Amino acid sequence: MTTQEFISLIQSRGAVIFPASTDKDIIFANTNLQNMRAAMLPKFMQDLYKTSSAITLGSACIFGPQEIQRGIKYPLPSIIDINKSMTGTKNLFGKTVFGRNDLFWFVFDAFGNCFMLDNLTLTPLRKYDDPYRAMLDCLIIGKI
Repeated sequence: MTTQEFISLIQSRGAVIFPASTDKDIIFANTNLQNMRAAMLPKFMQDLYKTSSAITLGSACIFGPQEIQRGIKYPLPSIIDINKSMTGTKNLFGKTVFGRNDLFWFVFDAFGNCFMLDNLTLTPLRKYDDPYRAMLDCLIIGKI
């Protein structure tokens, strides 16, 4: 699956696609993640951000490089902010949180491998071979 195919599929399910990020925003996010000793953005996330800075579907979201004001009470935090708030968590060392829904957190590691984590214990429940499948699971489960 490509980024464009993923965007088309998730948009057909009713996802809100926010405007694309700038290269400056992506570099800023990468630098901050590196300073936190989290995994830097793999190619699939950089490609996604060049198409959409963040995605929401129901209660699920994929965080973008910048905070998103959604016109409701709470903004969608940036990937930087969400990972800052979770720094020091043992199960997240070397990983970066990129998405969440009501049941699970979704992370990637320095090799671009994606994982589904339990919402409470942050223990890995599933490893993904395809990052787009991980993002799809993140958003679709949030819609159920």
